[in-house]
Amino acid sequence: MTQASRGANASLWRRRFDEIAVATSVTWKGTDMSHHLDSPLARKDPRLNITDHYVFDSGAGTVLIMNIRTSLAGDPDGDPFHPEARYEFKVHLDGDEREALTYRLAFDPTEDSGQLFTVELLAGPAALDDAGSGPVIARGVTGDMLQTTEGGQVWAGEAVEPFFLDLKQLDVVDQTVLHGQDGDLTRWVAGVAEDTFAGATVRSIVLAVPTGAGAFTAGRRIATWCTSKLATDAGGWRQVGRTALPMIWPIFRDADSDEASHSNQTHPADDVAQYGPVIADLVASVVRRRGTSDRPEIYAADVVKRIVPDLVRYVVGTPALFGFSGFNGRRLADNTAEIMFSLATNSAVTSGLTADPGRSQDVFPFVVPAAR
Repeated sequence: MTQASRGANASLWRRRFDEIAVATSVTWKGTDMSHHLDSPLARKDPRLNITDHYVFDSGAGTVLIMNIRTSLAGDPDGDPFHPEARYEFKVHLDGDEREALTYRLAFDPTEDSGQLFTVELLAGPAALDDAGSGPVIARGVTGDMLQTTEGGQVWAGEAVEPFFLDLKQLDVVDQTVLHGQDGDLTRWVAGVAEDTFAGATVRSIVLAVPTGAGAFTAGRRIATWCTSKLATDAGGWRQVGRTALPMIWPIFRDADSDEASHSNQTHPADDVAQYGPVIADLVASVVRRRGTSDRPEIYAADVVKRIVPDLVRYVVGTPALFGFSGFNGRRLADNTAEIMFSLATNSAVTSGLTADPGRSQDVFPFVVPAAR
C-alpha cells in the first residue's frame, strides 16, 4: 500500500481508534499492564501498543524484537498488524543522541494467506525523517520466515507471550513509588505469585541482523528503541507508541495520566530533561522512606543515569543480559521485573516467578509462534 493511500484512509482509522478508546479505557483503568496498555493512548488501539522490546545475541548476529497487541486487550479487529501504521526499530550508534538507522515495517490489510509486509532500511538523515526512504530489504507474508538482503532473517506473526509478572505486585510497587504508600513487596514468592500473562499471546516482529552487516560490526556499541506510527489526515505520521527498557514507564508514571500518553509520543533524546528529574525525585523519596540508603539523592541520580534516556544499550557480538550488575541488551527469559523493582527501591524484590522455557526458543524466530 502506498503512502498516499495510507494517508487517504487515515480518517477511517481515526474513528476506529476513538471507538476502541471508549471500549477499552474502562476495562483497563487503573491497571498498568507493564508496557501492556500502559497509557490512555496505548489503550486506544492495541495494534499500536508496543508491549516489549528485546535485543540479544544469536549465533550469527543481533536480534531485535518488538511485541505489540497483547491478547489480554481482547481486541477483535481482523488485521493483526495495523495496515495504516508503521512499526520501526531505531538504532543509535556509538553513543549518538539520535538514530542512525531505522528498520521500518509496513503491513497491508489481511488476505487469506496473511498480511503482506515490507521491511525498509533507512540510514543517515533518512533514518530521522518520516518522509525518508530506503531500500526494501525484505518482503513477504506474516507467518513466513523470510531472508533479508543483508543476509539476516525477519518474521512477523502471533507468538506466545514471553513476558511474565504478577500484576498485583506491580500495583503495590506503583503505590509505593508513585503514591508514597509503602506496601509489602516481599509477598510475591514462588508458589504465591501468579503469572498474569500465562496463556496470553502477542504479535511479534523479529529481525535478525548478521554481525558485520553494515553498522553491526562486532564490538560496536549500539542503543535501540522501537516505535509505532499512524498515518494522519494530512498525509504525515503520528508517533503513537515507543518502548525500549522494560518497566520504567509503568513504575514511574500513572497509567491513566495524560503524561503517560505524551511520553509515548516523544523522542529518547528529550528524556533526560523531561523525565530525569521526576524519576530522581520518586526514587529518592522511596529510598528515604524505606531507609535503604543514607544518601537517597546520590542513589537516585545513579539510577537515572542507568535508565535515562530510555534506550536498550548493547555491544554487538557479546552475550546479552539484563541483570543487577548492568544492562547489555535484554533476552526473552530475563527477569526484568525483579531487576527494575529492586532498582527503583534499592532493595531486593523478587517476583516469585521464573521464565517458562516453553515461551521462548533458542532458534529463529526465538519467540514461539502461537498454535493456529
